[in-house]
Amino acid sequence: MFLISSLTLHVLLSRRWAFSCQCLTEIHIAVQQLDEVGREVKLWSHIGSGHYVSVSSGFRRVDFRKWFQLRDQKDPKPTRKGIALNLDQWVRMRKIVEAINNDHPFIAAALPCYMQDGHLTFGCCQCYPFLKLA
Repeated sequence: MFLISSLTLHVLLSRRWAFSCQCLTEIHIAVQQLDEVGREVKLWSHIGSGHYVSVSSGFRRVDFRKWFQLRDQKDPKPTRKGIALNLDQWVRMRKIVEAINNDHPFIAAALPCYMQDGHLTFGCCQCYPFLKLA
């Protein structure tokens, strides 16, 4: 039982890692644009399940946050669960992610759930955590 649970957790974490790594370049470009004078930056990207990352002008940080949606509301709202990295911390984190991917090729080769065979797009809570089917 423990082996199956451990393996399932490993696969889930690998897929979530892959989902997050898919947008690293997009985040890096948005962070670089923060230094351009007069440039409006507004990135809000889904990184799996109810988690999103945002980068926007006026806030020199990369914000990773869990979001939720109340039953009677249309739009999701941010929770207090998350972390905002200043730009120096973001650079260090990006280097750590690259090191992990280099040291653990199995994790680096993982594919996000939406790239897996037999993926049920609208039935996937990783891809569509707030989809409400009537």
